[in-house]
Amino acid sequence: MTEEWTKEFNPFNSNKLYAQVYRWREIEGDSPLPAPALVTIDPTNVCNSDCVWCNSKYIRDKNHNEISPDVLKQIAGFLPNFSDNERYRGVEAVCIAGGGEPLLNDYTPSLVRDLTSNGIGVGIVTNGTMMTQPELTESDWIGVSVDAGTPQTYRELKRRDDFNLVRRNISEMARMSEGTTLGKEGQGHGISYKFLLHPRNCGDVYEAAIIAKETGCRNLHIRPYGTPWDKVKLGGHPFSFDDIDVFQEQLIKARELEDETFGVFGVTHKFDGRLRKRNEFGKCNAVLMTGVFEPPTTDGKGFNFGLCCDRRGDKKLTLEDLTEVEAVKDFWGSPTHRAVVDEIDVKSCPRCTYQPHNKIFEKVIQEDNTTYEFI
Repeated sequence: MTEEWTKEFNPFNSNKLYAQVYRWREIEGDSPLPAPALVTIDPTNVCNSDCVWCNSKYIRDKNHNEISPDVLKQIAGFLPNFSDNERYRGVEAVCIAGGGEPLLNDYTPSLVRDLTSNGIGVGIVTNGTMMTQPELTESDWIGVSVDAGTPQTYRELKRRDDFNLVRRNISEMARMSEGTTLGKEGQGHGISYKFLLHPRNCGDVYEAAIIAKETGCRNLHIRPYGTPWDKVKLGGHPFSFDDIDVFQEQLIKARELEDETFGVFGVTHKFDGRLRKRNEFGKCNAVLMTGVFEPPTTDGKGFNFGLCCDRRGDKKLTLEDLTEVEAVKDFWGSPTHRAVVDEIDVKSCPRCTYQPHNKIFEKVIQEDNTTYEFI
């Protein structure tokens, strides 16, 4: 397998999680549970795309609600005081994403401003069809899920005809970002051209890299698609990458476009050699490290709080129809919360976004295999 990247220090390298060791070390102590370094906010479950691999289809089919402006504003004000832990009381960053397209909630641009005014970093994942609001330049990064290098592949996989629209919007957003937080120097800022690798788009990687660089993206971010949690539970939806050699050739060619301001990142470290899931941990402790604010199950009932972004809609991992943000604080670190850890069967999970979190917690904190204090 070709190396994931040539630029070692990048936002996709999970080694950055070692910076959170001191926060996570308190999970096993007697002090209140630390606030998550990062939470996700899903402003809406409605989407204007219909991707063939959608890992949120389960919740999109069952819940078409959004979080109201008043509740989003309350959440933004709550995050700096998320926990009673004296050292790690507040959330540092928010990923605005969704079971749907976050910018279909009209309040999302204002949410960015609410968060940044509270000193919270913001990243946005969007399909790019509505991405030209000036407030978005206050975010640290924007990941645009394009997943194709040609209009034909885009239509086939996204089942929409928006490829050229998204391309124009990326260029416009890159222009607007000059001199803003989004436009700061460094690989972690700017616009990322997201490419979810699928057997039907492996041959588009090089063309996608050309477009990403031409439109002003800071990087091309590639990772394999995965089986949604509800399909894993049913034991179905298997997949394989028969064109791995094609992907490798495309990746090597795309790397020829790299320079000081543009990188190509083929993130594969959370997968095995055939790009299948590789959850190498015995227990999920990530549900004690992060969470997702989601639209309520019942319209007008506030919000849901989920413990796993990979299992949106799983009632076992979701507090439903909360009306007060303080309910999250009461739950966080409680015996009920910790009991969830013991009930999760990791064999039933899909590819784990938080696999590195769980491995670091087990191998570095619980087993002390690195004596990390000895730098």
